[in-house]
Amino acid sequence: MSVVAARLSSLRAGAGLSMKSAADAAGLNTSTIFRIEHGLVAPREGTVRTLLALYGEGEHVARVLSLLREERMPGWYDAPGVPLALSAFLELEDRAQIIYTYCPHQIPPLLQTPAYALSAALAGLLPGATYERAAAMASLITVRQQVLDRQEGPRLWAVLDRTALLDPPLSRAEDRLAQLDALTAATKQQHIALQAARPVAESGYLYQGPPFTLLRFADPASPDTLVLHLLHAPVVIEDRRRVEEHQQAFARLSLSALPVDSTADVLDEIRNSTT
Repeated sequence: MSVVAARLSSLRAGAGLSMKSAADAAGLNTSTIFRIEHGLVAPREGTVRTLLALYGEGEHVARVLSLLREERMPGWYDAPGVPLALSAFLELEDRAQIIYTYCPHQIPPLLQTPAYALSAALAGLLPGATYERAAAMASLITVRQQVLDRQEGPRLWAVLDRTALLDPPLSRAEDRLAQLDALTAATKQQHIALQAARPVAESGYLYQGPPFTLLRFADPASPDTLVLHLLHAPVVIEDRRRVEEHQQAFARLSLSALPVDSTADVLDEIRNSTT
């Protein structure tokens, strides 16, 4: 209940509403909002639905109610600072056994340095968004990356886009070099496989969809899951046909890319040309 209380309090503050204004808009007493947000009373499911709709998060009712009903244990991805739109994907990523990912024009988040993560977040801000929001997004990426440091964490297989390697959103040469060095260090990790994409003119394959991640789980009862990283939020897809389409796409990307054991040389070449 404390997780739900903290989430509702954070969402109200994020919506710029006082307890009184939220209570008035939801048809509740201010004292009810106070008791819910301080964990003094469990909210009714109808109240959660009303408040989430008021705060512009109505599409995520099921996720919050699953915590209220104690249908799942809360994780770090349920913290108030984690956007609800990301929470479901981050939970899946956190428990995956294998992560396959391709991000056209960008270094995959699990491999970004803090400077890259912040610069990418700033470059992708929507009109009206603040620096603080970009910094929060970058900090969240740092937390996500801890999954790769776990003793029995997932294996990561990423195809790196050449544009992302040659044109990162980093203005300082030292930041560009640090990102390349971080990728080089990743190539030495046994649980990480990185490939550099060949130019399309050489590979003969052009992927024309959005960035995507495929997740495979240790539990055979859990089907492979596709995540499309769209502009507004990641979209989790379990439809078998679409998952298989992207598995085929990743296979083609991998087969048309340079071999895994050549990635360090590619990065070294780019590093030597970086000023």
